[in-house]
Amino acid sequence: MEETDYREISQQYAQGAIRGVILVNGGAALAVLSQLASLSQFIANWVLGGAFLLFVVGVTSGLLCWMAAFVSTRHVDRTLRGQDKDYRTADRWMFYGEALLAFSIICFLVGSCALAVTFMC
Repeated sequence: MEETDYREISQQYAQGAIRGVILVNGGAALAVLSQLASLSQFIANWVLGGAFLLFVVGVTSGLLCWMAAFVSTRHVDRTLRGQDKDYRTADRWMFYGEALLAFSIICFLVGSCALAVTFMC
């Protein structure tokens, strides 16, 4: 029976999450831009601008997360080769990536909620 490679599985989930936050934030930013004229009749410009800015920051955060994941993976490889003495650097970059991913999700949630609340009021 073949042993499960949890490192590979974790990387696949991480890649999916990173792609997901970039996709939802990018899609939301594009939706706001494409509907700007009609939305500005119902939503204050500062709310639209703030939501758009949050979505752009969310995309940027997702891209930075991707970079942090790459650096973390490189340091895991360096540790396995004996070039780094332990996994602390890899773990630190992994934490940065996780924080950036969470921040990107928060940007999407806050931006979406800001738009939704203005429709309810």
